[in-house]
Amino acid sequence: MSIESTNSLQDLDSAEKVNSQLQSKYTERADAPLTWKTWIICGFGSFGGIFFGYDSGYISGVMGMDYFITEFTGKVEGGPEPFVLDAWQKSLITSILSAGTFFGALFAGDTADWYGRRLTIICSCIIFIIGVILQTASSTVALLAVGRVIAGFGVGGVSSTIILYMSEITPKKVRGATVSGYQFCVTLGLLIASCVDYGTKNRTDSGSYRIPIALQMLWAIILMVGLFLLPETPRFFVKKGDIAKAAKVLSFLRQQPEESDYNRH
Repeated sequence: MSIESTNSLQDLDSAEKVNSQLQSKYTERADAPLTWKTWIICGFGSFGGIFFGYDSGYISGVMGMDYFITEFTGKVEGGPEPFVLDAWQKSLITSILSAGTFFGALFAGDTADWYGRRLTIICSCIIFIIGVILQTASSTVALLAVGRVIAGFGVGGVSSTIILYMSEITPKKVRGATVSGYQFCVTLGLLIASCVDYGTKNRTDSGSYRIPIALQMLWAIILMVGLFLLPETPRFFVKKGDIAKAAKVLSFLRQQPEESDYNRH
C-alpha cells in the first residue's frame, strides 16, 4: 500500500473520530433537562388513567348492589324472580360505554390536530362530566345507558389524546416512564373503584350506587383544572407553523431561555 493511501485512511479515521465526538457532544448538549414542571404534567396526565380505570371498574360492583337491583328492576329479594338484573340489562349497561369510547377516540384524533391536544382533553372531560351527571341522576336503565354512552365518548377522547399530550410535552428520556405511569394509574383506578363499591354496597339508599358513579367526576375535574394551568404542546404549534409559540412553551417547560440549545434542537 502506498504512503498516500495510508495517509488518506488515517485522515479518514481521524475525521470519523472527530465527527463522532462532535455528535456525542451535540447530543449531550441538546438533551432536554428534567424539571419539576415535567413531573407535574405527568402527575396531572396520570389522572386520565385513573378515571379510565375507575369508569371501567365500578359498574360491575354497582350492578350487584341490592338497592340498585330493586331501583332499576322493581324486583325484591326473596320474590318469585331471581334477584339480579336481567341479562339484557347487564349487557346493555356494560357494553354501551365501549360504543361511546369508540366514537370518542375516533373523533379525538382530528380534533386534537385541528384545535390542540389540550383543548380536546378539556372538552372530553366536560362531555364525560355531563355523562356522569346523567348516570348519577338516573333511576332507569335507559337514562343510565344514555349517561354511560356520553361518558364513554369523553373517556375515548381523553384516552386517545392524553398519552399523545404527555409524550409531546415531556423530554424523550422519560416518555417511556410516562406511558408506563399512565397504565399503572389505569390499574389504580380499577382498585379504587373496587374499594368504593365495597364501601357503599350495604347502604340502603340510593347513595349505594350514586356515590360510586358521582365520584368519577373528581378525576375528570382534577385533570381538567390541571390542563387549564398547563400549556399546549410545542409539537402542535410546530404543526401549525407557529414556531415562536413552540419556543415559548419549550422555554416554560424546560426553564431555559428561548434561544437555548435545549429548545433549538
